Amino acid sequence: MLLLLLLVCSFDVALLVQPECVIELGCPECLPEHMPLVTSHRAVDGEMRLRSGDEIRFSCGAGRLLLDPLRAAVVAVCEDGRFRLGHDASLRHLLELGCQEEIFEDVLHTVEHCAAPLQGRAYQLADATQAVRHLATLCYDEDRGVATMAHVRGASPLPPHDHARSPLSLLGNFNEMFDARTRRRAETLYSDEASLNRRLREIFKHDGVDFAGQTLAGAKLLAESYFEDRYARVSRFASNAVAAWTSVKEGNLRHLQNDVARLLAHDPALEVYAGTHGQGVVRASGARTPLRLIGGRFPVPRFVWTVVVDRRRRRALAVVVLNDPFVAVSEVREAVFCESACGRVPWLLALRRDRRYETPLYGLAFCCHVHAFSDAVPEMPRALLEDIPAGDAGLLAE
Repeated sequence: MLLLLLLVCSFDVALLVQPECVIELGCPECLPEHMPLVTSHRAVDGEMRLRSGDEIRFSCGAGRLLLDPLRAAVVAVCEDGRFRLGHDASLRHLLELGCQEEIFEDVLHTVEHCAAPLQGRAYQLADATQAVRHLATLCYDEDRGVATMAHVRGASPLPPHDHARSPLSLLGNFNEMFDARTRRRAETLYSDEASLNRRLREIFKHDGVDFAGQTLAGAKLLAESYFEDRYARVSRFASNAVAAWTSVKEGNLRHLQNDVARLLAHDPALEVYAGTHGQGVVRASGARTPLRLIGGRFPVPRFVWTVVVDRRRRRALAVVVLNDPFVAVSEVREAVFCESACGRVPWLLALRRDRRYETPLYGLAFCCHVHAFSDAVPEMPRALLEDIPAGDAGLLAE
C-alpha cells in the first residue's frame, strides 16, 4: 500500500513539473522567421504560457505553413515544452512552425487626408478568407523618407473589409520600386544603432561638433504597447521608425508612450495619432545645420507628437516632445508653440512624475488643445478634429 501511494505521488509530481510551452512574442530569436498568428490565446505581458496538454491554434492567414505547404493553419497540443501537431502527431519545436511568408504587410494604400505627394500606407493582415484587417495606417513622405502621421484605433484591428489591389500603372510600378528602395534603406538605417551613429559622426566630422555623449536611435511613432500583443510586431515596420536622440527616446517619449498605452488598456475605443513635425538641426560651425542622415533624406524631426482622441466624449489631447536635448534656454519659448496643459492632465502619470516633461535633456514635452495644435502642425489634419469642442470643453484631461 505504501509503495502504491509513493508511485501515485511520484506520478503527480511528474505531472506538475512537466515543462510549459512558452511563446515569447518580444524575443525574435525565440520565434520562427515568419511567426504565425495564435488565434486561440492572448498574450499577457508579451508572452503566452500553456500547460502541458493545452491545445493551441496557429494560423498563417491567407498564407501557408512552411512545414506543410497545403495547410494555412494547424492545431497542436503542448507537450514537454514543444507542440504535438494534431494532423500528423509529430512533435515540433516552435521554431519549426513558421509561415512561408510574413503574415503582416506594410503596403501602399489610400489613406484619408493623405494626398500626393504624400504616400498612404497600411499595416494589414489577410485572413484565410482573404478578408483584410488594417491594424494601422500611415501618411508617409517618400521624398524625405519619414512618416508624417500614423493612426491606430485602440488595441484591436479595424473591422475586416473587402480589399482588392488595383492594377498598377507605369507610375504605380515606379512607386512600388522606389518604395521598396526606401524601405530597405530605412530598415538598414534604424536597425543598427552603432552604424547609425558612425554615420552621424561622419557627417559632422569636419565641423567640430560635440555631441556631449548623445547618440541617435530608431524610435517608434506607434509603440508596440498600442497594439494587442499578437499584432504588436507591426510596430517594427521601418516606416514607423524615426530618428530620435537616445535621451529623448528613453526619456519623455517613452514616458508618454507608456501613459498612452495605459490609457488605451483602460479604454480600447480611443484613437491615437502620432507623427513628426519640423526639421531637427545641429549647431555646427556657428550655424544651425539641418540633420539629414542619407543624401538629404531621412531627417531627424524636431518634434515627435501624439494626439489621443475620445470620439464618444468628444475630447482630445495633443502632446508634443521636442527631439532636441541640446536646446538652449533662450530657444525654449520659440519651441513651445502652445500654452501647455500637461499639469492639468492626471493620466500622464509617468510624464508628470518629478515634472519630467520640463526637462529638455529627456525631451521637453508640452500639451496642447488640439485645435491650437493643428493650427501649428499641418501634419495633423484639422478635418479629423472637427467634432472636438474648442478650449477646455474638448480637453482630454481624464
